[in-house]
Amino acid sequence: MAKQSWTIHKRQYIFERYLGNGSFGFVYAAHRQPDNRLVAVKVVSLNSENPDRARRNSESVVNEFQKARELTKTTDHIVRMFDVDFDPQLGVAYLVMELGQQDFEKYLAQRPYLLPATRKHIWRQLMEIAVTLHRAQIVHRDIKPLNLIMFPGDVIKLGDLGIAKRVLQITERTGSRPYSAPEVTSAQGSTVLTTKTDVWSYGAVLYRMTYMARPPLDEPYHRPPVDRRMSHDPNLLDVLRHTLVKTPEDRASVAWLAKHTYTTTN
Repeated sequence: MAKQSWTIHKRQYIFERYLGNGSFGFVYAAHRQPDNRLVAVKVVSLNSENPDRARRNSESVVNEFQKARELTKTTDHIVRMFDVDFDPQLGVAYLVMELGQQDFEKYLAQRPYLLPATRKHIWRQLMEIAVTLHRAQIVHRDIKPLNLIMFPGDVIKLGDLGIAKRVLQITERTGSRPYSAPEVTSAQGSTVLTTKTDVWSYGAVLYRMTYMARPPLDEPYHRPPVDRRMSHDPNLLDVLRHTLVKTPEDRASVAWLAKHTYTTTN
């Protein structure tokens, strides 16, 4: 049986396997012709009975492509985008990007724990992502293990910029508990988001790496699971205490995290 294929800007992509779903679409591994390079292709449905939603989906595709192309000029920790195209007949958009090994959630699920050196190696890469987004004044709102892609050598990259925006106001709940900040998941009225919104997410991912469990849904958010011992690393605990804070004004800044002893020492 012939494999399914897509034509994207006159290049053929041969479907290999389904990888999963990201924001607004499904992701597949595919071989690009004629160089036979293995890539990831996100297929985003643009059809919607709601014209506003269809327009937002189209804008999200363009937004993700443009932001990724812009940010990868300054960091190696954003998944690289190769192409974008629209098929009005099928009502879909295609995003072609580099293919990683697996998402970080699967990586964690395969391990009973992370060695401290591995955890810190990944944390430092998260901090490079944090500094990159902060300098661009971009608020992601939904940084979580499922949106982080692993590459050889335990290299981690942010792989889903579909809902990333410049510092903004929101009027509806978005994000994913417990990785998204409380002001995102419980937004009421008009809520102003800053880069401190994503600081919560970095802390939540660090918590997940430390205790191999999600952060609790009630305060104090930095406490360990009932069946786990508290980490013995005082610097790590200090980061958790200053990131998993309900009020954004009381939360650490990206600059504070980047200069923190936990980030800068071996």
